[in-house]
Amino acid sequence: MDSMDLNRSEAQPNGSGVRVQRALWRHWGTPAGIYGTIVYASVVAASSGGAQNQADALQVLVFSLVSIVVFWMAHVYSTALGFHGADERVGARVRDAFGHALFESTGMLEAAVVPSIPLLLAAIGVLPADVGVTVSLWLTVLLLALLGYLVFHMRGRPVLLCLTGAVITGLFGVVVILLKTTLQH
Repeated sequence: MDSMDLNRSEAQPNGSGVRVQRALWRHWGTPAGIYGTIVYASVVAASSGGAQNQADALQVLVFSLVSIVVFWMAHVYSTALGFHGADERVGARVRDAFGHALFESTGMLEAAVVPSIPLLLAAIGVLPADVGVTVSLWLTVLLLALLGYLVFHMRGRPVLLCLTGAVITGLFGVVVILLKTTLQH
């Protein structure tokens, strides 16, 4: 199974914090995880216009979670088709292609966990709805920046390059926030 797994032994530099970084990467740092984070933030931003109370926050949370599941299912399906179509073995099984696709796409669902927490807190009344949405969106920026930093750090790149990676990756989340602000105000 060919994958973007940076946890394989040939990709492991020396360092004490590498295990924690690799654990984070395993869950959110896959291409599907990064894409899922951006998609989830976009759906939250698009669906949150005027969220002012618990019911609005719950609606944003449910709509965003259902949307990410639909995007995930489409991603699994398209990845399976692409993997199966690229397999040169005549006897290749569709089941194997779907197994590969599920493995590669899990990060897309996991990407919704952290940004959903403030939305859930807003839905149960712990946070105001607009604060829950704002915190959710800025958490996606933080996650993206962290992932951008870690991918370069795990490869032993200089700190300046790691920070550049963090800024560029985090900017995807900032663009989502700017679009939300521009279109909804």
